[in-house]
Amino acid sequence: MISSNTIKLINSLRIKKYRDKNRLFIIEGDKLVKEFLELNAGVNLVAGETEWLSQLPDYLLERAEQVIEVSSAELKKISSLQTPNKALAIVHMRSNKLKHESLKESLSIVLDYIQDPGNLGTIIRLAAWFGIKNIVCSLNSVDLYNPKVVQSTMGALLHVDIYYTDLDKLLPVAAEMGLPVFATTLDGDSIYKSSATGKGLILFGNESAGLPAGLLRYAGRKITIPSFGNSGFGLDSLNIASTVAVVLSEFKRSG
Repeated sequence: MISSNTIKLINSLRIKKYRDKNRLFIIEGDKLVKEFLELNAGVNLVAGETEWLSQLPDYLLERAEQVIEVSSAELKKISSLQTPNKALAIVHMRSNKLKHESLKESLSIVLDYIQDPGNLGTIIRLAAWFGIKNIVCSLNSVDLYNPKVVQSTMGALLHVDIYYTDLDKLLPVAAEMGLPVFATTLDGDSIYKSSATGKGLILFGNESAGLPAGLLRYAGRKITIPSFGNSGFGLDSLNIASTVAVVLSEFKRSG
């Protein structure tokens, strides 16, 4: 049985200020919880249905600081999902501090003012798929540990380092380091005709506003995905996650 204090804590972690205060966040779903346990990724508490818990080996359960058996009815009360799965967990946040040197020899994603949780989650999944180790987000981007972000990553946040920093301070440092900086815009050179590279920073802007002029000035090259169809009827741009997918594919293909 789950205590009222634990229920109160879980509910509070839906709100950013309490996640930050406790340095904890929520993950949901038996597959995701199992993956965090397998990677020993700082699981504080597991609340799982009895049958599901009984199928896990003891060494995995011992990696959680606390394990609670719950009924499906109890799980439904604490879940944010319309159709709860068989487990939920509280996890310690990782302490990621950006070291500029870690960006030197690889390709990294830089995101400015990304607001939609689903978009950020999908971008993290794409980064993991294409072998991108680092994502740097502006301070005004959606919180990594927002429950919708966490769920949409499908566990990919375990394989990508995500940082939040002031991009107006990061990009001048990148320029001093000689890192290539690419900016995705609507008026850039076709990505299919640009010289992609295996290292550098690729800038992606807000879902509706794109990149601000203040950040564009640091870009050595502006790139775009050209339309091969009718760009009218509201088809003037791609969804940000779709843009990231195409750009990373092309960089990895030719880089």
